[in-house]
Amino acid sequence: MVKPDQPRPQGAENVPQVLAKSEDSPNQTGIDAHLGIVIDCPTEWTAGNEVSIPISVNNDGDQPIDGLELRSELQFGLQDSISDGRMIIPIPSLPAKTTHHSVFNFVSSRPGVWYVKAAVYHRNELIKATTRTLYIREATVQPEQKPTDDDKSLGPPLVDHPERLQRLHPEFPIWIDVEGRSVVMIGRVCQREAPLELFACLKNFKEHESVVSINTRAYIVHAGLLALGVEPGRPVQFYPEYRPAEGPEIDIFVVWKDPEGKTHRMPAQQWVREVQTKQAMKSPWIFTGSQIVKDEDTGEQYYYADSTGELICVSNFPSAVLDLPIRSTDSNESLLFEAFTENIPPLGTPVTVILTPKNIQGSPSSTATESAPPTPQPGTNTSDMSQVPIEQKGN
Repeated sequence: MVKPDQPRPQGAENVPQVLAKSEDSPNQTGIDAHLGIVIDCPTEWTAGNEVSIPISVNNDGDQPIDGLELRSELQFGLQDSISDGRMIIPIPSLPAKTTHHSVFNFVSSRPGVWYVKAAVYHRNELIKATTRTLYIREATVQPEQKPTDDDKSLGPPLVDHPERLQRLHPEFPIWIDVEGRSVVMIGRVCQREAPLELFACLKNFKEHESVVSINTRAYIVHAGLLALGVEPGRPVQFYPEYRPAEGPEIDIFVVWKDPEGKTHRMPAQQWVREVQTKQAMKSPWIFTGSQIVKDEDTGEQYYYADSTGELICVSNFPSAVLDLPIRSTDSNESLLFEAFTENIPPLGTPVTVILTPKNIQGSPSSTATESAPPTPQPGTNTSDMSQVPIEQKGN
């Protein structure tokens, strides 16, 4: 949202194309050597912040330059449902050895990734352009949160062969079953009647739009799947054009006990239904593997899903660890999925979530307890966390 006392967007007809940094026009005008353009703002923000984007155009030459124009475009987020903003600022004359400053203010109403492009034109001819990526985080992000005493009440994982489980982390309730080719974790039911963006989120993140909240770190889930010999695909891409998420299919089962102590198990798709048909979701989940994101200012790297909480999604997110291979928006007006209330146990019910790679080196298409387990890959060491894709593997 543009502040009313700032330059306003000049329309949002088309999604702008992001230019490479410091891209110069191939048609040299003679003044390109004297003009420079810089976007100077932090890359990290929190949802709810007012984001100030200073853009400077400087003339290092010995002569004034007339007829300049500063054009800036901003892509809000990665979803096609998010709008873009455009600003055009005339600079009638830029004296020698001076700099023109403009500041655009926006409110970061939601998490996501913003792409800022700024370009300086001379009589409608592109001279120079630059870009910057801004990351808008959840206001409740707690990346170093540790388990609480409440986790003891989750109980043991509900699997057929608990003796085969090896803990993936000393503090979080997540295990690997190499013989059964599964990653096992425990969470709680956090929603039964809600439109959904996720099936499962990290604890204390997007629990208002997820069915299950799981107290783990996303990178540990990634590491567990790697230890099973599963290689991730790639996350969804929205710009400059849409490309669906890709990756190997992962079967997901949920196991829980009712108030009488009877154990139930079903595919996780049965807890999610299509808004239009009211039928259970048919799409499989795939291992996209999120992304390693680098802070442009500090150089620090981190696993993207651990900053968004987007673990198992039903709306497409570039940070998702597991996503759908179909196009699924996160626009509140057109969400495709909702909680399948009739199939979900009461709020707060502990739930064992089992991830099993589908049809990989002979693995079964459902949980390993239903057929003979395949032989683990030679050399697989499930206690070796060296495959964890970020530096916080020692947590």
